[in-house]
Amino acid sequence: MAFSEKLIELKKQVLAESQPMFARIDSIAETNTLKVLDAMRECQVGESHFNTTSGYAYSDVGRMKADELFAKVFGAERALVRTQFVSGTHTLATVLFGILRPGDKLLSITGAPYDTMQTVIGYASESKGSLKEFGIKYDELDMVDGKV
Repeated sequence: MAFSEKLIELKKQVLAESQPMFARIDSIAETNTLKVLDAMRECQVGESHFNTTSGYAYSDVGRMKADELFAKVFGAERALVRTQFVSGTHTLATVLFGILRPGDKLLSITGAPYDTMQTVIGYASESKGSLKEFGIKYDELDMVDGKV
């Protein structure tokens, strides 16, 4: 059973109408690919950065180079790129424990954080090893009419 001419013509029409969107996506992909390739050249990423290591991560040139590359690509001062981060909450907790010190205050400007982040903070309920237990204060501001 062959497709009808009407269906084939509809397909052609849809593809023609979609072409500007596909061209825009292709342009974005090309821009981002060139950005990454330029960053790889600037960071001097080479074959040696993809070799295996002892696993102890002391002066691991591959990991250090990946951190440098990601920072360059995303315009950050530094980056920490690890497959061991298992979730967004895990990553955010790592950042917060890394930059906050006892006596500091964490302020949420979008109301209460989501459930697993509340556990990290330790304010919705007591949680062992939380920021609260570490001496970090917490406060939050509610959004007004859906805006910060």
